[in-house]
Amino acid sequence: MVAGDAGGASAVVPVVEILLSQPGYRVHSLLYREAQRVWAGRGLPFEPLKESTATQDATQMLTESRADLLLTGTSFNGIDLEKKFIAAARKLGVPSLAVLDFWSNYALRFSDPEGTLVHLPDRIAVMDARALDEMVAAGFDARQLVITGQPALDDLIRYKETHTDERRATLRAALGIQDEDRLVLFASQPLAAVFGDSSESPLYLGYTEITVLDVLVRSLESIARRHAQRINLIIRPHPREREQSFELRSDSIRILVKSDGDSRELVLASDLVTGMTTMLLVESCFLGVPVVSLQPGLRTTDPLPTNRTGLSRPVYSTSEFEPGIEDLLFDESVRQKAIASLAQSGPPGGGAEHVARVIGSML
Repeated sequence: MVAGDAGGASAVVPVVEILLSQPGYRVHSLLYREAQRVWAGRGLPFEPLKESTATQDATQMLTESRADLLLTGTSFNGIDLEKKFIAAARKLGVPSLAVLDFWSNYALRFSDPEGTLVHLPDRIAVMDARALDEMVAAGFDARQLVITGQPALDDLIRYKETHTDERRATLRAALGIQDEDRLVLFASQPLAAVFGDSSESPLYLGYTEITVLDVLVRSLESIARRHAQRINLIIRPHPREREQSFELRSDSIRILVKSDGDSRELVLASDLVTGMTTMLLVESCFLGVPVVSLQPGLRTTDPLPTNRTGLSRPVYSTSEFEPGIEDLLFDESVRQKAIASLAQSGPPGGGAEHVARVIGSML
């Protein structure tokens, strides 16, 4: 098993846990970058991969481990060791399966620098029919794709049911949040580093995490002047980001930066979750917390699935930040309507078991 990005690792780790619980399976996890933190958080053993690992090294590792199948996450980090292991597996005749974790950058996850889909595994597990259709439109062979669901979402129902009001109150108190306060969570992503920060970059989205956060802070400051309750903003850095990158000050709102602890607990302690397109926004919707997706000046198709289904509220203009946020924070009738709608939409489950069945069929 090979993974690097946190998203890809989070999608694969529930599958690995199922395989380890079944007789007859041996899993050798080779991890680099943020995936190592995901495995460590679940108490699972792994072997660190050097970022300099070449295809020849991957071939040797697969040979020495006597692998019967290669399982990978997918990454988009400029290193993309999964691609090298997929190439090595093809050379050795070892079947391979990649587990997709999000609805974007399909071709980039499997292509060479020229954009050709040359790093394709034998099968790709995808989240839903939308992902399958979009991948076919991007040039993938539908016969290689299998809809399994997103394994990282499997435990959300259990998580929500076991998270009590008392636990929420305890966490808010530990953060210095008073009962009458409003707590807004901003889930960041390293978009500038990945997609560029200007129109000169061919992948530029039209915004970055820095431009979005700047407008968000100014919007919350303006909203705070119209209400008696204190607004607290917690910035949740992405695993690739450092807390020191978010040294913000405000006289109108309280700003905290918190990269430790459980991100889902922070979601459930919040009154509103904001961000761009991170998977944490999808999780927040299924956990029942109102979400605003901030994508001002978006130049591509919106990849966030919950924006399409109406579970989250998309905002595509900076002028819409304040109205898009204020009523979900302070208009109780709007808040309760949004919460009731989210309560009717449970997350799809069983993704990990479905992927495990696909693995069994390939062996």
